[in-house]
Amino acid sequence: MKLRKRINLPKISIVIPSFNKASYMEATLCSIVDQNYPNLEVIIQDGGSGDGTVEIIKKYANKYPGIFAWESKKDKGQVDAINKGLNKATGEILNFINADDIYKKDALIEIGRYFKDNSDALWMTGYGDITDKDGKVILRLITIYKNFLLNLNKYSLLLIVNFITQPSTFLSRKAYRQFGPFTGTRDYVMEYDLWLKLGKIQMPKVFQKTLSSFRLTNDNISSTSAKELLKIDNKITTKYTSNGLLLALHKLHNLGRIFLLNFMQS
Repeated sequence: MKLRKRINLPKISIVIPSFNKASYMEATLCSIVDQNYPNLEVIIQDGGSGDGTVEIIKKYANKYPGIFAWESKKDKGQVDAINKGLNKATGEILNFINADDIYKKDALIEIGRYFKDNSDALWMTGYGDITDKDGKVILRLITIYKNFLLNLNKYSLLLIVNFITQPSTFLSRKAYRQFGPFTGTRDYVMEYDLWLKLGKIQMPKVFQKTLSSFRLTNDNISSTSAKELLKIDNKITTKYTSNGLLLALHKLHNLGRIFLLNFMQS
């Protein structure tokens, strides 16, 4: 990796929670180092993988010792790993990405430039696409729909639909310290809670470019777990609004998500 020469770009810290993701981890790590971002910290919180994930992590940590830091031991799940990593982070800009997602070319440079020029920004986000296990882009209509809502960027809409793509979303250190940590279940992070908390104060700056790809596989589209997560999702919304119409529209939208998941798995 040959780092680009950029003056005074802020440090970006990326946390990767992982557990038995050997099939995808290398693609994720490649997408980070290929950014050639000159002021970068990558913290990998592995939950004790036994499938070869740790060997991949070691390879990158040995090759880029000034960038990668990692540990592999049993934890309390994804949210625990993310918050542990973020508490270790020293960057001015914070982000987490799952060990099967990737960044698009030049994503970090764009993020660094924006925060350098907008030091008062709490957070910013961009577009994200959805891929299958082989990296093929899928569900394009859903992406178009989310990007349309993202460009409107209204808090009232965010209360109805979580149109913010997590791996394309970066927080200032101030935002995470003031409004974090992330919350969720043992297996799933509910970033929507933090988005609503932040959005009430300041909606994100929207960068109109695809910054990441979210990989949708059989491991993360269980309709049973999705129904439970959407129940939590509905409860989260009630923390931030008592507007009956917005709450009803939110529940209706979630019913549509369940229908889509069932259709995909049929």
